[in-house]
Amino acid sequence: MRIIWVLILVMLQLEAYDNRFTQEENRWMQENPIITYVGDRDWLPFEGYDEKGKYIGLIPDLLVLASANNPLDFKHIKTTSWQESLSLIENDKVMMISQTHQTQAESTLLSTQTYLHTPIVIVMQRKERYVSSLYQIRDKTIGVINNTGTTSLFKEAYPEMNFVMFKNIDEGFKALSLGEIDAFLDALPRVGYKLAHMKQSDLRIVGKTKIEHELGFSIHKNYPMLQQILNKMIANSSEVAIQSVLANWTRQEYIVDYTSLYIAIFVFVLIVLLISLVYFRFKRESQARIQAQSIMLLQQSKMASMGEMMDAVAHQWKQPLNALTMYSDLFKSDFEEGNVDKAYVNDMLEGVHTQIEHMIHTLSEFRNFFRPNTSVVHFNLLENIKGVLFLVKDEFLKNSIVLEIDINKKLVLTGNENEFKHLILNIINNAKDAFNERKTENRLISIKAFMTKDNNLGIEIKDNAGGIPEEVIEHIFEANVTTKDKDKGTGIGLYMSEQIVEKMGGKIKVFNTGEGACFEIVFNA
Repeated sequence: MRIIWVLILVMLQLEAYDNRFTQEENRWMQENPIITYVGDRDWLPFEGYDEKGKYIGLIPDLLVLASANNPLDFKHIKTTSWQESLSLIENDKVMMISQTHQTQAESTLLSTQTYLHTPIVIVMQRKERYVSSLYQIRDKTIGVINNTGTTSLFKEAYPEMNFVMFKNIDEGFKALSLGEIDAFLDALPRVGYKLAHMKQSDLRIVGKTKIEHELGFSIHKNYPMLQQILNKMIANSSEVAIQSVLANWTRQEYIVDYTSLYIAIFVFVLIVLLISLVYFRFKRESQARIQAQSIMLLQQSKMASMGEMMDAVAHQWKQPLNALTMYSDLFKSDFEEGNVDKAYVNDMLEGVHTQIEHMIHTLSEFRNFFRPNTSVVHFNLLENIKGVLFLVKDEFLKNSIVLEIDINKKLVLTGNENEFKHLILNIINNAKDAFNERKTENRLISIKAFMTKDNNLGIEIKDNAGGIPEEVIEHIFEANVTTKDKDKGTGIGLYMSEQIVEKMGGKIKVFNTGEGACFEIVFNA
């Protein structure tokens, strides 16, 4: 479910998220909790309707993300056409319109900041070569969609070119397939979405232009406060989160028979199998010594998390592997068709290197997390926690859990960096399990760092999973004490968490807040 994807992407905003509105803004939101808006009924992946008539797309998903920490509820009003949508906003029947810096009604509207910049790409028939610039095909007939802001930009930038107007992308693609035009221009997400839903397409992206498509919202001039609030939401939004929502709507599946890709997958599976064998062997050995050796308890606690961590790495690698598959497929077909030149190879290499760097970073974080390390060092608190969240973000996405982080980037701790990561992982994984056992809705974990009155460093980790049973909470840090079923919990995680904190010269306690559990850790300055 795509809404689940949107909710967990709040986690990607790892910097402190400051969404403090002014008193006037808060009062306005309390008085105007329902924000009505209209849009384009046929503009997927940005927005549109599915086969059941449900309103879906990037824009509604981003509005869910934007309203996650405030009382606003964005209500979409269904219309039959873009012209009807424009009429409603012009006549103050709704408060905002979903797109745009491209509306024809700018005299009655207030524009927000741009929340998404995406390139306009060049689509041609599959047999055509890579195009590095529009000037390369300036003698060709080029199709564009009529009455859009980007169309006006193209006419201004390339007045000598022959542009042919089409009502929508479907008409343009049809004309391109029939050879009635030579090329077609549109935003990358729109093109990618359409190509992904065209079986056996004879069209492909051959290049991009210097023009970008900008997306923002437009507000009726009677609601300047709404414009101010939305601008603050956009300013606080993570570009990574927005791009991730976009990628979810333009993701394509490819089939590849490349031996190199199979080898890469085989090596990855082999690594996972080897780690799994070590895990099960070590688990059997550690159960006999659990009461005698605290170091074995720590390792067992780590290994109990390894299965979930391997699953997280597999999720992290899925997207770059799909991308590498796409690059391999395109490179093979273009090479066979004689469409490869130096510019094409450089473009391909840049994309491949980006995906490989992401995979290397994921593997490095995974390796560092489980690498034995007894050294005591000064480490950055925020960067340490980022390393944990980077590995579990896909798992938390799958479980619809939102994380809020409020940590000053200058805070530093002294201790064993990997053991501290394990401490954080134990606590948030326990919260995840509690959410699933109790089927909690609107799942939230917050991690906050602060300075105490005694100038010590405090860390607070809260959830809304319902709390710890009163008969257990007083003994929760003792060995073999767990709230989970016997086959799901060992009772070691929080025992070792307390050992780690005390080893670093700190104290840890837990209490229920009414909504859930709150772990408070204090380290001496």
